[in-house]
Amino acid sequence: METLESAFDATRALVFGGGGGGDVVGAVPTARFLERHGVDVLLGGVPWERFVVDPTVGPRSFDELTSVDRINDAVAVADGETRTHDGVEFAETRVARHYDEDVALVNVSGGAAGLAAGLDDACRRLDVDLVVGTDSGGDVLAAGDEDGLRSPLIDAVVLAALTRLDVDACLGVFGHGSDGELTPAEVDDGIARAARRDGFLGAWGLTPSVVAELDDLLADVTTEASRLPVEAARGALGETEIRDGDRTVSLSPSSAVTFYLDPSAVAATSGLASHVRGTESLDAAHEALGRAGYETELDYERRRLRES
Repeated sequence: METLESAFDATRALVFGGGGGGDVVGAVPTARFLERHGVDVLLGGVPWERFVVDPTVGPRSFDELTSVDRINDAVAVADGETRTHDGVEFAETRVARHYDEDVALVNVSGGAAGLAAGLDDACRRLDVDLVVGTDSGGDVLAAGDEDGLRSPLIDAVVLAALTRLDVDACLGVFGHGSDGELTPAEVDDGIARAARRDGFLGAWGLTPSVVAELDDLLADVTTEASRLPVEAARGALGETEIRDGDRTVSLSPSSAVTFYLDPSAVAATSGLASHVRGTESLDAAHEALGRAGYETELDYERRRLRES
């Protein structure tokens, strides 16, 4: 894709929140944007909840789920009854129930190479000709030297996978630092690095109708990174705390905008994506980042499990 308008030529798009948890909510504005230009959309997300929601380490495999239509090892279709055998509901389950429609689950357990192959296969089976991975907050833009980086694994895998797809792919960044990992200046720098490689495809902000829709959805789905842009759209500015005071987020009008970027242009300056691009399992991706000196969300969850 050379420009965002190219997306309007798609027949059907898979639009998924790539960061796990409530990132599926942050994918909704992009879904509505495409639908209003005549594109059929399958909304989705990654079934990896925060440790406080699901104390099982790592993402859940499809073998652990009930009420799910498995396409392959990387993509399945969930409904409002989908949950783990031990009763954990995903944000995607609540989104499916809220809209009374199916939602895609995108599993990152196959690493970047496995995810890319699974997405391409699912696109053929589901007649999808465009994949948009969205990130709430923008830590997917990290070069790798940012002090606040806390969850580099899932973002690196998703970003690297998007660069390998046979179908058209796009990266959406929603919330402009709303997850508290990258500062607004670091998010700006990531967008600028992509733009200098002709990777800036366009942007679209929240409208009153989408804000109202997200208000209803957020009554059913708990998320901070995807909720704060809604507050920014209503004029909230300045610093606010998230994660029980563990992180600080600075809200601005930019928080209400989704920026669309060429995944390859973003990955070109991401040391994180380069480390995981050829991996065929999440463990391999985790180990590759570990060798490069990064602590990942898997490290955090394993530590929490040992301490519990």
